[in-house]
Amino acid sequence: MASFINLEDSPMFQKQLFSLEETSDELKDRCQKLYKGGKKFTDALGVACSGDTSFADSLEAFGGGQDDPVSVSIGGPVMSKFINAFRELATYKELLRSQVEHVLVDRLMQFLTVDLQNAKESRRRFDKSIHAYDQAREKFVSLKKNTRDDIVAELEEELQNSRSAFERSRFNLVSALTNIEAKKKYEFLESISAIMDGHLRYFKLGYDLLSQIEPYIHQVLTYAQQSKESTNIEQDKLAKRIQEYRTQSELDNSTDMEPSTSADGIHVVGLSSYKNIEAIMLSTANWGSPDNQTRISLKTFLKFEGRLEEEVFRT
Repeated sequence: MASFINLEDSPMFQKQLFSLEETSDELKDRCQKLYKGGKKFTDALGVACSGDTSFADSLEAFGGGQDDPVSVSIGGPVMSKFINAFRELATYKELLRSQVEHVLVDRLMQFLTVDLQNAKESRRRFDKSIHAYDQAREKFVSLKKNTRDDIVAELEEELQNSRSAFERSRFNLVSALTNIEAKKKYEFLESISAIMDGHLRYFKLGYDLLSQIEPYIHQVLTYAQQSKESTNIEQDKLAKRIQEYRTQSELDNSTDMEPSTSADGIHVVGLSSYKNIEAIMLSTANWGSPDNQTRISLKTFLKFEGRLEEEVFRT
């Protein structure tokens, strides 16, 4: 108790007590804020750990089947090693969460509920003992000369007991406050350093795990790149064949639509033109009287043939 050079109940002693109590009150506010932050941090690590596990499960459901044709076609057997790696990383994260909770959150709660609370209770008992001691002194000082000896002895004993209680409570408060002063020099540094060491171990374990499968990762990436390039070549070939087919089909259709000339110099009309002739003849079958609806006169036919010839030449 280097800060208490003189342990007499003096104004200097009371001033030192008051200064230490102010420091502990401010420290309590800081610890409460750090506790809330640490609790959020551990909760976030827990959520992240659950997320890693859920992702591993979904990845296994996606392509983890060994005998499923669809899983095999999308590389399921290759993914199995990655699935195990994600699950292993999740265990590392859970270990980190547990360390943060133990070395920071739990110790902060211990500091708040035990150490700081003990100082608060010590102050309450100290104030009570001061009141009792003052009352005992007032009673003893107010004794008259003719007071019976038994009453004097009783009040004297009460005064001694209250003084002893006062001294015990005074030094209990000193011990509680100096305990806080001592702990604050190493407690928090130790906790934060342990958290950093936990992070170091977490990332080191993850690095070691991923380093072991690094060659496998690069092999899979190389295979995927080669498959991508091969697939792009095949897709280009297919697109070219489709384009050639469509071009040839359009050429064939345009040839069927154009008129050709026979060896006798007679214009030969394509299939579509004959369909037009048939449509014209059927439409003209409705002309004339009812008795002649199914016939067409030679004159009418020649007339339409001339029109059709003109249409062919125009095309």
